[in-house]
Order: sequence, then C-alpha cells, then structure tokens
Amino acid sequence: MEISILQFFENLRCGFGTVLAFIFSLFGETLFLVLLICLIYWIADKSLGEKLVIVSFSSMSVNAFLKTTVARPRPFTTGRVSRLDIDTPVLSTTDLHAYESFPSGHSQMSAGMFFTGAFHFRKKWAWILFPLLTLGVMLSRLYFGVHYPTDVIVGATLGIAFAWFWEYIFRKKEGWKYYILAGFALLSVILSVIAPSKSMLELCGCLCATAICLPIENKYIRFENAESGKKRIYRALVGIACVGVVYGAFSLLPFAFLELWGWKLVKYFLTVVTGVLLVPYLFKKLKI
Repeated sequence: MEISILQFFENLRCGFGTVLAFIFSLFGETLFLVLLICLIYWIADKSLGEKLVIVSFSSMSVNAFLKTTVARPRPFTTGRVSRLDIDTPVLSTTDLHAYESFPSGHSQMSAGMFFTGAFHFRKKWAWILFPLLTLGVMLSRLYFGVHYPTDVIVGATLGIAFAWFWEYIFRKKEGWKYYILAGFALLSVILSVIAPSKSMLELCGCLCATAICLPIENKYIRFENAESGKKRIYRALVGIACVGVVYGAFSLLPFAFLELWGWKLVKYFLTVVTGVLLVPYLFKKLKI
C-alpha cells in the first residue's frame, strides 16, 4: 500500500512539482528553521521565539532517538521506488542516512513549528495556513521518495503533540516550564548514552544549552522586543554575525577533531549559548 502511494507521487514528478516540493521541504530543513527561529526570537516576538526553540529541540531529540533505534530503511533502498536526487547547499536528498526513515524529521520539525505558531496566534488564518504548510512538507518528502507515508504521518503527529504539550505548559503551568525543560535536557543525555548518534549528540547539546540559558536570560538579561525597524536590522546583523562566528570557528579545527562525535555536542552547545544568551546580552549593552 505504501509503495503504491509512493509510486503515485513518483509518476507526478515534473519540473514545476520538483520546484514546489523543494520549497516546501525547506520548511523542514534544520538550518533554515533555526535561522528563522533566531530571527523571530531576536527581532519579532521573544515569547513566540522561546516557544519555538523549546518545542523544536525537545521534539527533535526524540526524533533523533527514534531514527537511530528503529533504523527503518528508506523506501528507495527497496529498489521499487526511486529517489529524486537533490543536491544543493540548502537542501539535499543525496546525503540522507539510508536507515533513518522513521519518523520523518522534516515533518516533525515543521509540524512542531507551524502548530506552535497556530496555538500562539489563535487566529483563523493561522489554523488554515500553518496546517496546509505542514501538509506541503509531508507530501514533499513522499514526492522525493525519501519517506514512507507512515513516516511523515507519525512525524507530523509527534510535532503537533509537542506543540500542544508546550502550549499547555506555557499557558497553564508556566512556573514549571524551565523545570520541565531541564527534564527534557536530562532525558536527551540519557538517550544519547542509550543510542548515540551524531544527530542525537547535536540535539543533546542544543537542548542542554537551552535549558541552562533561557532561565538565565529570563532572570538577569530580560531583553525586550525591538521597537523600531532600525533596531531590528541591527539585531539581525549582530545576532547572525555572532552565531556565524561561533558556528564557523569549529571548521578551523583539525579534521581529526571534527570527526569526533563529542565535538558535535560542544559545537551545538556553544552555538545555542551564543544565540540565546550572548546575543541578547549584546542587545542590552548596545541598547538595540
């Protein structure tokens, strides 16, 4: 049944369809979404940005664990469905691990982000637009032949569940949010020991840094939303520059260090510390 569905999408492939699927898949790309979340957190809506950071990292740490433990072969490994090869700096289907099909990370990441936005805004347009965007991401992964239908359904369901869970915490149990976040960080450490992988260690570093830095920022720095377009531009430039320097600095290390999985954890830990703590501190000091 699932193969038949994938073969249906395979027969739909054309130039316009590929462009459309490419655009939708970008909404599930980690680098694209992290940049978008940073900009929301720094310059648009701090409250929404904080929710997106927490939902994304906690949700995707579970996703990385499931991918490693389930180890489901991707559909193109069967030979009955072809993979549409995309290889660009912003999106690639050629570098995907052949045995990390379940659940779909793109579907889970985008669903968590979009439904967090829908819960946050509580507007009719949001409840129409954001589910449609999530569906577009899900279908794009079927179109490319890199996931089974059950992969994208379960991924999206998990993303929505995490979005709902954290929305409940923020609205009903806000005083507990950082304690619960610390619990997820501890869980990510345990999962990293049980099923270590590069993705799991990256997300463990992100989640631990988030659990440490958000309470510190909230208590001691407490930056506020920018009031003018000029300040928003300054914030975007300062934030991207700082995070870019920290993230890029690791590429200067000898290759042997870069291949050590432990450096993945350190790299992403320090990157998140920069984005969540150092950059807001600079906003306050620079009065922007």
